[in-house]
Amino acid sequence: MFFFKVLTAIAYVFLLSACDNTPKPEKTVVLAPEGLFSAALSKQFAALGTSKSNAELWQLKPKKLIHSWQHTDENNGIIALAISDNEQYTITAERNSIAWWRISDGKLLTIWSLPGITHVSLSAAGNFALIGLQDKAIYFALQYGKTLYAFHHQDSITATALSANGKYALTGSNDGEAKLWELSTGKLTHSWKNPTKLSIVALSADGKHALTNAALGLTQIWDTRKGKVSKRIGPKLMTLTAAKFSNNGKYLITARTAQRIDLWRVKTGKNIKYWRLVTGEEWPSAATILALSFTSNEKKFYSITSKGVLQRWKK
Repeated sequence: MFFFKVLTAIAYVFLLSACDNTPKPEKTVVLAPEGLFSAALSKQFAALGTSKSNAELWQLKPKKLIHSWQHTDENNGIIALAISDNEQYTITAERNSIAWWRISDGKLLTIWSLPGITHVSLSAAGNFALIGLQDKAIYFALQYGKTLYAFHHQDSITATALSANGKYALTGSNDGEAKLWELSTGKLTHSWKNPTKLSIVALSADGKHALTNAALGLTQIWDTRKGKVSKRIGPKLMTLTAAKFSNNGKYLITARTAQRIDLWRVKTGKNIKYWRLVTGEEWPSAATILALSFTSNEKKFYSITSKGVLQRWKK
């Protein structure tokens, strides 16, 4: 028993040392000490769905709260948010409604009632939304309040993504399928089956690569033109909570449920570097990484957790 305790203590010390030896964040700030339900990051902004059931938009540098939003009187909570790549618009989603906001003045442009919202993505220019529902995702023209396409699944949508070039939509579902859709026609381009539900999907800005991660399953980078696996990354059993391609499509950052952030080279699928979340100097926080985003020069990136902690890391 004594020997076992000694081995346990040694293992604990080595684990702490391993955590301590990973690169530290350049900056750590607490934006929402009460915690978050959801979050989205861009180069200059963080959109937060707080536990107070409202949404907040923060400027990252210098840190400043610029808008606080609530689009219904109900305290349902903001379950999903998105920021357009041009950083002019934000959408916020409660379970049964979605709102479209202008960042420059914080104005509510319009609001729609939609039952059973699960996930949202916003186009690069901020004028189209991909909205996950209980059995489909809809591609929605925000300025007209019109559904252009419905992308059907056998179960509820768990993840959505839009390519910045406006070519593709990617949907993931509890049914275990990830589906790639052509936005010019609304037609299904490829369907990729998984044994478990999809946790994360992502698209590169040029639409050439797609990322899919199944819960406790494979993480795969796909060639969207061929519909074939380009690379498999990470261990066989891994669940991701966030992912982001660099604008040039060369790199990918992902966040694991194990509170680890990984940097991958897309062409080779090789892990270049990794980081572990730490609070203080000793032990990882019990928090989920909700969103990731590269900075403008892509030499650094931001992460934000369910505890409302924003961190900036050097790539």
